[in-house]
Amino acid sequence: MSLYDVPCAVTADLNRYLSRLDEDDRRDEAIDERTEELMADGGEYAPFNPDNLAEAISEVDIAEIAKLIDAGKVSEVGAVLVKQVRGYWEALARNEAERQIDNEIANACPRCRGRGCRHCDEDYGRDD
Repeated sequence: MSLYDVPCAVTADLNRYLSRLDEDDRRDEAIDERTEELMADGGEYAPFNPDNLAEAISEVDIAEIAKLIDAGKVSEVGAVLVKQVRGYWEALARNEAERQIDNEIANACPRCRGRGCRHCDEDYGRDD
């Protein structure tokens, strides 16, 4: 082994930092995807299912809607209501998605972080 095969401390630190950035990006993408899945029609966090809509409407900022009505901008009330209902359920779905993804990461293979490796089958009894 030559001296050139051993990375310097700065390169090693940089590689660890870049690796963490990649993992953070993958986590963020997974959370975004899971949030969309949770909010899809028929999903538990679908904003416009009757029960979910009723819950979100009870939590909306009525002051903003009242201002629009007072200003005679009744046509904008629907758009604001839709935005608030979506925002309410998106926040809840994102929290649940973060919880699920973080749980999956915590329980993933420590060698490959759930991306799949030959040790997953051996160590974790996965026969996928």
